[in-house]
Amino acid sequence: MKQLLHVFSAASIILGMASCANGKKLQEESPLALQEAYYTTWTGGVKGADSGFSLFIPAEEEAEVKLDSVYFRGRKAVIEKSGAAENLYVAYFKIPSDEGKAPDVIMHVDPKKEYGNKPPQLPEKIPFELEEGEAVVKYTRNGKEKYFRITGIKKKDTVDVEIKKPENIRH
Repeated sequence: MKQLLHVFSAASIILGMASCANGKKLQEESPLALQEAYYTTWTGGVKGADSGFSLFIPAEEEAEVKLDSVYFRGRKAVIEKSGAAENLYVAYFKIPSDEGKAPDVIMHVDPKKEYGNKPPQLPEKIPFELEEGEAVVKYTRNGKEKYFRITGIKKKDTVDVEIKKPENIRH
């Protein structure tokens, strides 16, 4: 009887740990009616300026679903409702101009002279394995965090993206 109790206890602990391990379960279907998502790249236009890319997610708005953030191309960004177009969500991914470059480091025999050196900033590791053209969106519904995957994201040239308010462009 005592041995049966030990086996039951061990099985309960293992099952409990296994259910906690899969906290970020992806849903197969989107909670919103999505159209084709796409991204564009951009640059700052002057030497030393930042660059990046923007992810556009056309989706029908639903009151109980709040899009929070997105994981795309190895990065994470906040999703915002676009002011230029109805039913369009945008995430802006900024790539600093100094990313990938080694910082200036003071190397000296006296460790006190190296005081101002900063440790390298490692990029945040995203918790999902994504293929090219895939993104994972984090959203909340009824106070619970959930995730869904978007596939088939294609790059569009900036000139291919329809401009909603051309009066805001200065030449």
